[in-house]
Amino acid sequence: MMMRRCWAALVVSLLLAMGVVPVAYAEVAAPPRLLLDAVKLGQLRQRAQANDPAWVAVRQKCDGYGPVEWPDGNDYPGNNGIGEGYQGDGYFAAIANIGLCYRVAQTVDSARAQAYGAKGVDVLVHMSAPAGDPHALDPLRDAGYGIRFFGVGMALGFDWLYEAMSPSERTRVYTALDRWIDAFESGGFGRNHPQGNYFAGYYATKALAALATEGDDPRAPAQWADFTGRVHEQFVQPYYAANLTGGGWPEGQNYGPLATFNMLLPVVAAKTAKGIDLVHGSAPFEFASGAAAWYLNNVWPSLRRVDDRGTMRVRPEPAAAPVPVITQLAGMLPVWGDPQAPAFHRFAREVRAANPGTSSDGLWSEFLFWDPNAPEADYRTGPLASYARGMEMASVRSSWDTNATMGSLKAGPYTNNPASSEELFDSGSLAVARGNQPFLVNATGQLFRGSAAPDDFVYNDNFGSASTRGLYNVFYTASPTPTGQGTKMRADGARTRLSAFDAAQDYVFMRASQLEDMYPRGSAAPAISSWTREVVYLRPNLFVVHDRTATADPAVGQWMRFHFAGAPTRVADPAPGVSRYDIVGGGSVSTVLPARHQEQVTSTVFGGSDVSRIDVKPSAAAASNQWLTVVDAGGTAQASRVSVLEGAVQGALLASPDGTSAVLNPIGDTPTTPIRYRLPAGTTRNVITGLAPDTSFAVTTKADADGAIVEVTPGTGPRTTQAGVLSFTTNENCQASPGGGVFVSKPFPARSGTFGASWEVTPQTATADSAVGLAPAATTRWSGLAAIVRFGANGTIDARDGSGYPASSVRYAAGVTYRVRVEVDIPGQRYSAWVQAPGSAEVLLAEGYRFRTEQQAATSLAASVVASDGDRVQACGFTVRP
Repeated sequence: MMMRRCWAALVVSLLLAMGVVPVAYAEVAAPPRLLLDAVKLGQLRQRAQANDPAWVAVRQKCDGYGPVEWPDGNDYPGNNGIGEGYQGDGYFAAIANIGLCYRVAQTVDSARAQAYGAKGVDVLVHMSAPAGDPHALDPLRDAGYGIRFFGVGMALGFDWLYEAMSPSERTRVYTALDRWIDAFESGGFGRNHPQGNYFAGYYATKALAALATEGDDPRAPAQWADFTGRVHEQFVQPYYAANLTGGGWPEGQNYGPLATFNMLLPVVAAKTAKGIDLVHGSAPFEFASGAAAWYLNNVWPSLRRVDDRGTMRVRPEPAAAPVPVITQLAGMLPVWGDPQAPAFHRFAREVRAANPGTSSDGLWSEFLFWDPNAPEADYRTGPLASYARGMEMASVRSSWDTNATMGSLKAGPYTNNPASSEELFDSGSLAVARGNQPFLVNATGQLFRGSAAPDDFVYNDNFGSASTRGLYNVFYTASPTPTGQGTKMRADGARTRLSAFDAAQDYVFMRASQLEDMYPRGSAAPAISSWTREVVYLRPNLFVVHDRTATADPAVGQWMRFHFAGAPTRVADPAPGVSRYDIVGGGSVSTVLPARHQEQVTSTVFGGSDVSRIDVKPSAAAASNQWLTVVDAGGTAQASRVSVLEGAVQGALLASPDGTSAVLNPIGDTPTTPIRYRLPAGTTRNVITGLAPDTSFAVTTKADADGAIVEVTPGTGPRTTQAGVLSFTTNENCQASPGGGVFVSKPFPARSGTFGASWEVTPQTATADSAVGLAPAATTRWSGLAAIVRFGANGTIDARDGSGYPASSVRYAAGVTYRVRVEVDIPGQRYSAWVQAPGSAEVLLAEGYRFRTEQQAATSLAASVVASDGDRVQACGFTVRP
């Protein structure tokens, strides 16, 4: 060991003199260096001594291994033999299992350790046949695909089995590693692009080989210098910072789990071998944390599936939740001190429970990365919407329940290696699922759940001579051909992005902008001048999809396409000019615009699959079109057009058991005011997009013979978000105080016993300093109120108890509508109060509180009062119950 350290010091001294070793170089630790530090290895050995089930499983696998085949031998030998498998995956699984068994057993079971060492070295010898050997592989077979298994496997094996090898065997292995790295750097597929599954295997190999062999391989220090200074700092980190900060894998979840793992292996290895933190460096590698956040938010509510964009291959469940990488991430996050580690570990535990059974080839990973006793926190208290920067992907859900509704909108440019084309062509596409059931689907993923293999069909649609790239929920034009989107990237000038992401408690607003940059394919002049897609998600089940498109040629054929998991059935129109289809399996889709639109329905796009298609087309040629589609995962909403009386807006009115909602979108880039529109009688949740950000608007509601007229003008009232969204609740009988000490009273038949009352209260700001309450009569003073529920200036909701307001921890947000309920005992001069946020349980705010001191002699109450010393507050739907 001393000679090894001296040799390493000599090499480093020489390289420092040559100026090729970065400042980040630190003296390498003795093996094991990769993934196993002293603390981790000690924990694993303690678990082994306690016969931890995960250790028993991997130990039994190691005990049972049979003979090893050469790469040109039987790839899949029986009787527990070890073969190459698919381009090395058989070797990798064996060497990882055996290497970990060897390390753990050294102090737990020395006899077994000796046997494991011998078997592991045998595998390494078979993997490392030198050039010219009849058994040697060409590292550029299949353009270097196998480096992900041969390279990473030999590096792990070299480190974990170091003492079991002779000097000549070590030389053989590191020489083979150098050959694989050199070959890939000279001719490997995707070597010049930092995003792709081939590159991920090379990236992991380069780092792990340099760390594992330093002190033995004279080239190792220079390889590490090249990895940090060129491959990571100049190539990978800048690209991932621009394109994948928020995680995700554009190639999809066929390649994504292993490729993500390979991109994170160097992070853990650098930490265990040299104490270097690549995640929190001067140029942070945020993809590491983003990868975990992406899986947390894009595994389906059932915890059994995952967003299925990107390339798929035939298998029983191609988009199954990737338990191995989620488990690996749970073990990796604590290494770099990620604050989401406890919540993600709880999430990983539940994903594992929902998907029982682990491949025996993954036993080493199971034992190494899954700590059953790691700290946990409840991930279900986290936000119900997420934004993955870089990929420009938004995910939303109704709740964290396993039967919840979930949607995802992808709105970024191409980020995968264009030469690979494993990322598919769906920028702007929306997908929706319920629990474990797909609804609005990414067809290229959903097709693989059918009874017939669709590989050729999917491939030909995307890449064949007659390809249309027509399997996506996007906008299409008939020319230029070939149709569909291309591989334009940020570096090519693509501006496509998620330009707005506004997550409130009862809605989420998402805007995908400049989607036209993803068209056309080839060198033809673009037919699509602009395409902007806005999606308003109304919890729990409604997605209002508004598209604005413009084409260079008004006569070009145009259509908006949607794919569903189940055949559509045309049902009665819910309103004049609105068509509705119910989807087999549940849910519906309603087309509101274009006016006099037409639909073309394809019940099955590929034999043996349940994927259907609806194409919506305008009735007449036009350069610009407005498209408005309501995707209802619950199938209970009735959609109609909002009757707009003034203003450059259009919208959908949605009546469902969850209430009535109106969503209005701009016809152009910014709607003019005033905006006037008609609503039916009753309470309506209103969401207007496209207004000036962070601006107050006056909202008035006037009853008429048909319901109510709503007018929105600049002035004092609810304030738009930074994304320009105005959200408020209307009712022809609403009470609203503009603030500044204004009291608004509404009489009701006097009550003198016990009774209940409730309001739907919307504060304009999170510091409203306003209240709703009950009084003996109309009043303009706080002292005139008996029962008071206050939305305080400090951001909390509290209630009056006699002479003061006891402290409260219940917080509120601007623009959110809360249900306030009181139960009153007038003879006892006491009341209790509850508050309920959208989608949440009712919270007790006050129990047996006394009337305000000045009203403790009141014998009856007869007025609902809304008052504010601060900002505007509105209370609608006031009801009195016996």
